[in-house]
Amino acid sequence: MRNFAYKNVRLTDEDYLRIERNAFEKSEFINGRVVAMAGASENHNVISSNLFGEIWTQTKKGTYRAFSSDMRVKAKKGNYYYPDIVVVCGERRFEDNKRDVLLNPTVIIEILSKSTKLKDRNEKLDAYTSLASLTDYILVEQDTMRIEHFIKLDEKEWKVRFLAEPAEKLVIESINCTVALEEIYREVKFPKQ
Repeated sequence: MRNFAYKNVRLTDEDYLRIERNAFEKSEFINGRVVAMAGASENHNVISSNLFGEIWTQTKKGTYRAFSSDMRVKAKKGNYYYPDIVVVCGERRFEDNKRDVLLNPTVIIEILSKSTKLKDRNEKLDAYTSLASLTDYILVEQDTMRIEHFIKLDEKEWKVRFLAEPAEKLVIESINCTVALEEIYREVKFPKQ
């Protein structure tokens, strides 16, 4: 219910963090407004588990740390998001001593749903790619086998790689991680077309 109470009220970053840190539900903070987050489908959870497991296994001995959907990231314009998976390379920088708002993600992965697809491809793409530390932004479809991998070339230029075949591999060079699509989508049940 608290999300409705703040729906039309602009908050400061400090107000949002104070409320969010005491909340039972997760909410993102966009342009001064608290935005409720919806629950995830079975496919979303299976993909997230498969991909997080592969990334964690391949990076656990390096200088990387992978976080699941409970690590908040501060992006452009003071917006706060909860990516489905976030990986940081080297020393982690946080907004304050609570260590629950990451400032320097290396890789961010969002698993798309019908309700979040446009936001993830537009608003979040713009916000995340403005982060100096980010090298990879990955969008994973949950209702079909398709991945869009945005790879940073320099401060102003990104390239995108599209993957859609089971044998293709998602190669995340910045964290020395390679995962076949058939592993990412293992046990996913696609809706009938």
